[in-house]
Amino acid sequence: MDLNDYEDLLEEAYEKIPENVKKSSRFEIPKVELRIESRNTFITNFNKIISTLNRDRRHFLGIFLKSAGTMGEIRGQQLFLKGQYKEQVLNKLIENYTKTYVLCSICKKPDTQIQREGKKLYLKCTACGARVEVKEK
Repeated sequence: MDLNDYEDLLEEAYEKIPENVKKSSRFEIPKVELRIESRNTFITNFNKIISTLNRDRRHFLGIFLKSAGTMGEIRGQQLFLKGQYKEQVLNKLIENYTKTYVLCSICKKPDTQIQREGKKLYLKCTACGARVEVKEK
């Protein structure tokens, strides 16, 4: 094979890669902004976190509340949690959720979707095409 043919093939393959995959932007989860009232905690930037993670609120809420071991609900733009929590603890819970249900385990990009087939959940990556089963916690 001629080296020029190889270069042309590489160039052609590179052009077929989607733009969102070519960019190497760093994915950052917003840190929680808290307001504590008596014995309750409010995450005031809840909508920003959910839109960054690009996940269904109910899915996130179910797993997040279970991991936090508390009750809570969405009130307007905020997430209400029963009990007092520190920022570090809540940030760690969101980080764990992100590693399991948002970031692709193969290419580490956040361009994923959760797909349900029967009783199983799969994380489908639109960047690299990987499809990995995830366990519901």
